[in-house]
Amino acid sequence: MSSPTTTKPRPARPASRAVPATGGGVTIDPIRIVRQHLVLLIVTGVVGLVVGTGVFFVWLRYFPSYSGVATFELIGTLDDAADAKASEERNEETVQRIAGTEAAKVISERALEVVLKEPDVQRISWMEQFKDESGKPNLEDALIELMEEITAGYRRRTQYFDVRWSTYVKTDVPVLLNAVADHYIKLEEKAARNKKLYAKQPFQENLDIIDQEIKTLENAIDDFINTKGMLSLTLNTTAVQKDLEDREIEKNEVITNIQQTQGLLGQIDAKLAGTIEWTQDDVREAENDQVVVRALSEIQVLRGQLSEHKQKFGQDHTQYRQSERALDARIRERDRKVEEVILRNLQAQRKQAFDSLERLQAVEKTLDEEITKKSEEMNDFVAAQARLEKMEAELQRLEERRTTILNNMDEIEAMFSRKDAVEVQLTGAVLTPREPSSPKWFVVIPGTAVLLLGLVTAGVFLKEILDKRVRTTADLSSMPGARLLGVIPDIKDDPTDASRPESVIRDFPASVLAESHRQFAAAFRRVREDSEASTVLFVGGMPGAGTTSVVANLAAIAAAAGRRVALIDGNLRRPRVAEVFGLDPSEAGLGDVIMGEARVADVVNTTPEGIKVLTAGTQKNRHFERLDSENLRKVIRDLGDSVDVIFVDGPPVVVASEAMGMADQVDATVLVIRAYSEQRGLVARLMRQLREQPSSFLGIVLNRPRNTAGGYFKRNYEAIAEYSRERTED
Repeated sequence: MSSPTTTKPRPARPASRAVPATGGGVTIDPIRIVRQHLVLLIVTGVVGLVVGTGVFFVWLRYFPSYSGVATFELIGTLDDAADAKASEERNEETVQRIAGTEAAKVISERALEVVLKEPDVQRISWMEQFKDESGKPNLEDALIELMEEITAGYRRRTQYFDVRWSTYVKTDVPVLLNAVADHYIKLEEKAARNKKLYAKQPFQENLDIIDQEIKTLENAIDDFINTKGMLSLTLNTTAVQKDLEDREIEKNEVITNIQQTQGLLGQIDAKLAGTIEWTQDDVREAENDQVVVRALSEIQVLRGQLSEHKQKFGQDHTQYRQSERALDARIRERDRKVEEVILRNLQAQRKQAFDSLERLQAVEKTLDEEITKKSEEMNDFVAAQARLEKMEAELQRLEERRTTILNNMDEIEAMFSRKDAVEVQLTGAVLTPREPSSPKWFVVIPGTAVLLLGLVTAGVFLKEILDKRVRTTADLSSMPGARLLGVIPDIKDDPTDASRPESVIRDFPASVLAESHRQFAAAFRRVREDSEASTVLFVGGMPGAGTTSVVANLAAIAAAAGRRVALIDGNLRRPRVAEVFGLDPSEAGLGDVIMGEARVADVVNTTPEGIKVLTAGTQKNRHFERLDSENLRKVIRDLGDSVDVIFVDGPPVVVASEAMGMADQVDATVLVIRAYSEQRGLVARLMRQLREQPSSFLGIVLNRPRNTAGGYFKRNYEAIAEYSRERTED
């Protein structure tokens, strides 16, 4: 293999994208949160039920409330006095509007003011709070309080509306509500009487006017008969009238023909102007023309030739295309000739229609002259008779109107005399309530529990929203540009007997942690090969990210896959690679090579798995400042000839400045994030800084997400463990 430090073109990397300082939006998984706090929520619910029970009994003992309801029914309206019952043909919106209006009238300020003056109402216990030392009630304060307490509303999909009132003394309820209902019913009955008077008043006024008009017209008819001598008038108008009617009938026929001709002429002009399309009859008539017929015959011949050339030569042949162009040209020629013939025919039709119109107009003029002459003769004959008939007809019309008005007034009188003339009726008297209306145990107890549970749940979710740490994969998914390479669960979530996360591949290969590392290794290998990176630096954000554990297991997987792999402990401040692999941490290693006191070949250790391990070195030579120079690149070059891939366990970026300098000396970097440790804004900044380095940033490993067994991956982990046990038993 070529040396990792050999100068070679780095694979093209996507342009760095700015990541918000907050690390993306807040992502909340309610199912995960509820599962994590399930015990707290259950305890809160139980406590809420206990507290609700106590609240219910205290409320019932000291603050009970009694409610009453006065129910009114909308009877409907009478359309006629003879109706068997009032009409119910009103839609839901109309009933709701009427009920709302009536409900507002029942508890209006004026109505309640009258009710409070009733002697029975002033004696109820509720009024005691508004009486002064002399026992006189303050009606103004009582009215204000009553208007706040009493309510009225419509029952949906019914003809009823209710008036409701609650108080602490149950005997007060029927007294006040019945007083309210009685006052409202009295007002409705009075309104019905007034409505009858208002309904009859315009009819009576019209009746007086009509009686005067009848008397005046009767006198005028008598005077006209005497003046014109109508009793001796024997003119015979039958012949003249018959002749006049014949002329008018003939004129109407001529006018109809003129209108039809004008309509036909308008259609022809519109066709010639192109505002309306030609009819099928126009086209068929044009197609019968000899010129068009010949063109159609030629088109049929050309189509036959085209079909023959298609079968003989194919559609791509020159002969077929020439025939096709000839056919198209002939069709266009045929269409042009059809248009010419249609226009010619339309011109002829227009001339014929115009001539007919002129003839009809001349006949109409002649008939008009004859009708005028006959009318003058007729007018002289019938003028006097028509005048008399008109006056008599007017007299008859007035008498009919008078009869109609009298009938209407009788119907109004009969309709308002019925008991159901009042549109609203009280369904029954309000009775003393038998039991309190509040509190209700099925409202107070569950309501208190729900309220307490809601407050606790809101607090839990608020805490979750305000928590800016990276906790789950969803937090990383919401961050722009974050590529998640793998998730390594907490060892506590592993249902197997795994106990040492740094060596699960070697010591616990059937564990969930081991399988999680293998899944990460598969994804890591794909992105590493895509970026052609042979040296990869693994760094964490804050101390304790678990970088050593991730790198050690990844190296073990690569070695097991047959690749030659080397692992360098680049964390000279807190090295752990020697401890993980059971090596002596005081032996020479990377620090000694950098200081020039040892060679790479002399200090590299090879594990039983075939991993070449370069530890941090002796304590005195762990000068981490040297890692910012080209020293690490030289070490990688010395290792490069004997391995396929080199992993470097780097220090945490936040507390070790040399981490970014090391990122400049490798091909690629991977950021290891420990769940519930780094803030999202910090992770976003670290990704941006790693992208700005010459090396490729491959992605993120989420390490030890806490309590994942209560959320995202529980079923997956259990399935992995079960499958591993079955494989072991087999």
